[in-house]
Amino acid sequence: MATALFGGGPGTTASSTASNFGAASAIVIAGVLAAWVFVKRDSALAPETVAERDAPVVTQASPRERGRSSTNSLLEQAEIAFAAGRIIEPEFDNALNYYRTLLETDPNNADAAQGIERVVAYLENQGEGAIFQNDWDAARAYAAVILNVRPDDAKAHDLRARANRLERVHTLTATALAQFSKGNLVAPKDDNAADSYRAILALDPDNSVAAQGLRSIVQRLIANAQSATFAGEQDKAQKYVAEARAIDPDAQGLAEIDRIAKQAKRTSDDRSIQNDLLAASQALQADRLMPPATPNAFDLFTGVLARDAQSAAAKQGLDLVRAALLDRAAAQIAGGSLDAVDPVLVQAKVAGADPARIADLQRELKYQKRLASAREGRFDRVYNVGDLKVTRQVAPSYPRSARSKNTQGWVEVEFTVTEQGDVRDAKPRSSSAPIFEGAAISAINRWRFDPVVDDGRPVPVRAVVRFSFVGDAG
Repeated sequence: MATALFGGGPGTTASSTASNFGAASAIVIAGVLAAWVFVKRDSALAPETVAERDAPVVTQASPRERGRSSTNSLLEQAEIAFAAGRIIEPEFDNALNYYRTLLETDPNNADAAQGIERVVAYLENQGEGAIFQNDWDAARAYAAVILNVRPDDAKAHDLRARANRLERVHTLTATALAQFSKGNLVAPKDDNAADSYRAILALDPDNSVAAQGLRSIVQRLIANAQSATFAGEQDKAQKYVAEARAIDPDAQGLAEIDRIAKQAKRTSDDRSIQNDLLAASQALQADRLMPPATPNAFDLFTGVLARDAQSAAAKQGLDLVRAALLDRAAAQIAGGSLDAVDPVLVQAKVAGADPARIADLQRELKYQKRLASAREGRFDRVYNVGDLKVTRQVAPSYPRSARSKNTQGWVEVEFTVTEQGDVRDAKPRSSSAPIFEGAAISAINRWRFDPVVDDGRPVPVRAVVRFSFVGDAG
């Protein structure tokens, strides 16, 4: 009897760096796709085998199968190509080509149909990996190969649509940040940050970068209104207020603008205070929030309060400084500028910002750094698969050529379990023979896990599993 078994591998600390999908990989895949334009669509596939949660993953071959010699050279070539990693390239010497050629001559060949299923599963997983690493071209290229095999494949259509949508969101985010830095907050009509952030939210309603961007625009408009008020430019101040209310009618600070205007009138006799309030508002508008910037809003507003402890304008200004610092830290986290966040949080603490909000941002920063490290292939440890909760197991197929010869072996596979519990970036760590590696990778790519939770949030982890392919005289 020939049997494929899995077992947990050692929990070492080694980790492999996730490979990047580039434009070159997309070109190669597109070239392979062009060679398959006139190949027929695959037949329906047999359902996959799913092992019980706590039972060994086993695939058995009957004595009659074991005794039968391989007569189908195309199938053997396909399995050899798959095991060697020649899934869709080079152009003619690849697993998909052999499986499809076999189905042309024998449309009812179940082994070939199962092979097509494995190839499609591999391509889907590679496409998801490209999405995971923000490689939109590679994701679309993998989807195109699948759709050439199965024009109606819903997963491939979804993969391509998500790649297009996420790339658009990525482009709009960069555009919005550039517009914000130029001061194009709500104008001109076709080149402003508010419209760009709204376009992102239309594509992705839960996008935290766009939501944070709109909040930052509102706070900048409120700062502009305050500055105009102290300069005596009431019409301009009301224009800024109207623009801020159009984005968020309930934004913090809008209700204070009228009171600040009254305060400005009460302090009109004290030119020193009025000038400092104006300079502080201008510094706030220019993002000169804290030292070492000179002059900076924090020092100027604090100086006003030292002379007039009841100054509503100075109190409101300091609140805006604190809010701007927290908004800046949140925007940097959401935008991926993680190394710049800690100094801003230190400034927020000095300015007297809400400690609970600072703690929340520190936790979010730690979480995002862990996600970023995972995308770059850096992990603190490698989990043994026995330490994880498996929700779906798929047994590896015993390679036909090895099964016919009753060849035994093993493969140790290292892989990433994402924060959603999916498997990504699976690679053979070591093996007794390359012939078993393709079957092991194909199987683990279809496993699913309960996500690992750290500090109340799911995190990606690196793990290892060992598959054994055992033969006996049964």
